[in-house]
Amino acid sequence: MMPATQKSQKRGKQQRDGLVIVMFSAKRQGATQDGGRSSRRTAMASEDEMSEGTPADTDTAYILAHMREMRSYLAGEIDKSTKTMQADLMALGTRTAALETRVDDIADAHNVVVDGTNALLRRVEELEVQMEDMSNRTRRNNLRFRGLPEGAGEGSLSDLIRDLLRPLASDLPDHAWILDRAHRALRARRPDEERPRDVIVRFLHYSTKELILHNNRGALISYEGTPILLFQDLTPTTLQRRREWKPIADLLRAHKIQFSWGHPMKILAFQDGRTHVLQPRTDPGRFFKALGITVPEDLELPEHRPPPIPHFSREWKTVGRGRHRRSGRSPT
Repeated sequence: MMPATQKSQKRGKQQRDGLVIVMFSAKRQGATQDGGRSSRRTAMASEDEMSEGTPADTDTAYILAHMREMRSYLAGEIDKSTKTMQADLMALGTRTAALETRVDDIADAHNVVVDGTNALLRRVEELEVQMEDMSNRTRRNNLRFRGLPEGAGEGSLSDLIRDLLRPLASDLPDHAWILDRAHRALRARRPDEERPRDVIVRFLHYSTKELILHNNRGALISYEGTPILLFQDLTPTTLQRRREWKPIADLLRAHKIQFSWGHPMKILAFQDGRTHVLQPRTDPGRFFKALGITVPEDLELPEHRPPPIPHFSREWKTVGRGRHRRSGRSPT
């Protein structure tokens, strides 16, 4: 059984629908059935009704009443839909505010992790520099010989090295020529490799090594016509950094400016009794300006430090209003 209220509502809706159909379809149906004769009859009847007055006024009032009822019905439906949309928008705004708050919290947590990570990166870099320095200090008494053929000499390698170096410091006594060790670079030689492995020699006395390295400048050491080059023994990391700084060293040599390598990575240039220092993350323009050198436009210092991890911004962009920050929270 359907309740009486629902029946009355359904009946009212059917009446309104029927009225709308009658209003918009009655004339078309009459015109299509008899070719216009009904229209003429209707017009004549309307003239009679208008002459009498009462029936036409009644129909007009009836139509207007139902139109007002239809307008009220449509207004109610629009109001209902508007309220539903407003409720949905309010719920969406609440969820958006909650998401923004959660994103702010995530950004804060991320920035805390970023600060800790950047601090660890700086600390690791400092430890790497210290380890590199310690490794180079253990090599202070070492010299590296490049170009000595494999299997050179009939006796020990130490005796051959002493014989090659004595012309550079002939005044040194025999006890100054004590060598702790002399050996080839600790790697297997590849069969197809033409260049011989380097020879690493460790002197007992640091002063002997320094004297030989100093006297070797401008001198020529050879073995059976093969030139031998002498270098300070350094870690692979230091050698790689110096290769990256080679354009700067070549520029100083081109201007005949004496320089030396320092540690951690830096160049010490000597001019007119003054020492000028160039280090990573410093302005090379000031360094070369003090030396009176015009810096090439394409000269850049290599950057060894990794860039820090950036923070997340807590600023929000609103369309048409620019940026704003959420209230109650300090920006990071």
